[in-house]
Amino acid sequence: MALTYPIAVRPLADTFPELAQIPTLVNHRINEGDENAAHSAEMTVHELETLRPAVAGILDAAGTVGGDNILANLDEIRRTGNDNRATLQQIQESIQQQHATLQRNEAMIANIRLANQNNMVPHDRDNYTPLQKTTIGHGHGLAMQASRPDNVNLIPPIAAIQVAEVGTCPAFWNPVADGYTMRTISQLIIFYNNDFGIQPADNMDVRKSKFRRWLCS
Repeated sequence: MALTYPIAVRPLADTFPELAQIPTLVNHRINEGDENAAHSAEMTVHELETLRPAVAGILDAAGTVGGDNILANLDEIRRTGNDNRATLQQIQESIQQQHATLQRNEAMIANIRLANQNNMVPHDRDNYTPLQKTTIGHGHGLAMQASRPDNVNLIPPIAAIQVAEVGTCPAFWNPVADGYTMRTISQLIIFYNNDFGIQPADNMDVRKSKFRRWLCS
């Protein structure tokens, strides 16, 4: 005949839900008739009951520390990602600068040949080849400084300017410099971002002469 124990021993998982993740405790069963095991289980329940506040505190602390660690890890990942993006941006900017320098050097080398070619043009023919642009940006400010006060209205607003790339030549190029006007000179200053040494007091003939000199230099 099977022995019975005077009290019902509840499963540990019912008494301590926070220990439900420990398979050894959850799956443990007391064989029928094992009075010693039942008594041992009862004592374990009583001991754990007194320790429950401390266990709960430990679990809460572990959860807080774990959460802090997770947040710290996420912050570290975020910082690493930001550092990587910053590094990538620096690399891209460096490549762009190197590319711009290469374009400028190529344009300057090409202009040596083009200037020599323009130097051989007879003055009576006045037929020049455009040099390539070597200075980034536009020369709107230079055009304003070199313009006569009564010709400022010939200079387009900055918003209307399309900045040309280094190494290009003006699409509006006219090989006959003698036909240039104040507007043409201003357009060339803006395109090349170069004032060619022109001063506000220079008349049209002086402006064309300075530009011819630049084409041959």
